[in-house]
Amino acid sequence: MSTPDKSQSGSSIQITWHGHSTWSIRAGKFHLLIDPFLESNPAARTKPSQLHPTHILISHGHFDHIADAAEIAKRSGAEVLANYEIATWISKHHGVEKTVGMNLGGSYSCKAGRFQLVPALHSSSLPDGSYGGTAGGWLLDLELTDAISKRIYYAGDTALFSDMQWMARKPVALMIVPIGDLFTMGIEDSVQATRFVHPQYVMPTHFNTWPPIAQDEKAWASQIDSQTDAEPVLMTVDQAWELPV
Repeated sequence: MSTPDKSQSGSSIQITWHGHSTWSIRAGKFHLLIDPFLESNPAARTKPSQLHPTHILISHGHFDHIADAAEIAKRSGAEVLANYEIATWISKHHGVEKTVGMNLGGSYSCKAGRFQLVPALHSSSLPDGSYGGTAGGWLLDLELTDAISKRIYYAGDTALFSDMQWMARKPVALMIVPIGDLFTMGIEDSVQATRFVHPQYVMPTHFNTWPPIAQDEKAWASQIDSQTDAEPVLMTVDQAWELPV
């Protein structure tokens, strides 16, 4: 099992968990911020004003995944990638100018790599109760050099589904999978999801923010160790971990 303070030499992709389901992924000069929920997040230590992403990726419309997206986007100038409904809503109601509206299966390519919005089994209403489109996850192919890319699969809020195995058509370096249960898959199903995807490393998300989604992450890591070929990585809030290349 890896931990965030384990030395990882020669890496150029840095992963930071900000609590709940908010993640920073830094690759070279690019900073991808996923599902920004900080100001009202009891697990968070970082304030929205401390983050300066180049891209903000939103998996679905629930408050605990979108709460700080508009403020961060307008201040930083980050491009917001989301499903079409969320992209339209955040532009119309919050004045975010740089948005990319997508749908499931669609991808967006830029100098950082290729970002594909992939299926997740979950609901997606927006904070004002309006329709938030279809929930998704993100398949990130990050281009480090002309010869080197790494695939990261952020599953989003989701139930287990067998088509997850298609994310492994190319080797997945890192999978980020929910384990909180109640609103998403729990530990047992997350182990099966890891078997489907066969990542090199796997990290848990969407747990321990509030009592209803409390989980023993060490028990999860033990099951990943014994039942899959992936290496579990347990993150603490705001500690960085580097993905070996």
